Amino acid sequence: MRLSIATLAVALCGSLGGAQDGRPLQECTPAQEKSIARGLKWLIDAQNNHGTWGCERSGAPCTAITGLAALALAASGSTPRTGEFGEAIQRAISGLLRVQGRNGCITQNDSTGMGLFYDHSCATLALAEFYGMQKEPGEVEGLATGLKDAVAYLYTRQNRDGGWAAVGSGDDSDLAITCNVWLALRAAHNAGVTIEAARVDKVEEFVKKCRDPRGGFKQYPSVRGGGGRMFYPTSAGLRILLGLGRNDMKEVERGIEVLLSKKLGDDYGGKISEWDYCGGFFAVMALLHENGRAWKTWYPKLRDQLIKLQNPDGSWTIEYCLCCRAYATALALLMLECPNRVLPIFQL
Repeated sequence: MRLSIATLAVALCGSLGGAQDGRPLQECTPAQEKSIARGLKWLIDAQNNHGTWGCERSGAPCTAITGLAALALAASGSTPRTGEFGEAIQRAISGLLRVQGRNGCITQNDSTGMGLFYDHSCATLALAEFYGMQKEPGEVEGLATGLKDAVAYLYTRQNRDGGWAAVGSGDDSDLAITCNVWLALRAAHNAGVTIEAARVDKVEEFVKKCRDPRGGFKQYPSVRGGGGRMFYPTSAGLRILLGLGRNDMKEVERGIEVLLSKKLGDDYGGKISEWDYCGGFFAVMALLHENGRAWKTWYPKLRDQLIKLQNPDGSWTIEYCLCCRAYATALALLMLECPNRVLPIFQL
């Protein structure tokens, strides 16, 4: 099934109107600005000689971390050709394209613990954002072809229920992975790439299957018990629905109430997990679309928590499961930089 451009625009983006006028929702505090500067310094120092990032300097390259780290640099105001971090971003793009397979897949090592398809979707999201920043379509060599091939690979791995799994296709579609793929497809569409083969109309159906009757969203439709009260799947569900313009849905209202009751680490006995950083990234973008009481109530708490969690050297640490500082630092920076809405994903 191919969607018309009009249908696709609604499926990917929802309404593009609303209160978003390009101005910051709230000014960065002095402590926030200092935290961002320290984090960016750590991140740029951790970039490998070949342009990629691993969990630590000279660590095994990871395409998810490389894509997210490059986006964190760009969220400070640089592009692949301009700004303080322009060269580093260009090297990151080259690093991603260098490892892309003939089938379009961009993966190396699952350093984040989120699955290799998460790596591919993060890399695709980064390529889409940078493709949209070009003044001319061919400004960054190989970017257009690489992005189109990466998007095409996403098509081949979609499950019948409309979602994606950590390994792409599989028995259980994962709401967090599906959200990340949806972000990548949406970014590619916004950048001018034609999206034809993915069933984006079924993504909303999948999100609804993940609803928990008590509020919030489950990671998988098959999850029973308290799965719907967890932070990261609820953030993922809200990110998609609010991005689609479904602000008036009862499920959205109840999901926001769950989100407002959470802070990073609540689901893992106070320890910050890789899923907390992923969920926080989804949550700040979701609440940008909500653009009201929830943002004003929740975001300052998140901001202050992130500043407090920052290490003396400028990095952030995962305390539960894997310990990957570059991944945590890239996402922490994106959360702190979000209010300025420099990146296209923070604007629509």
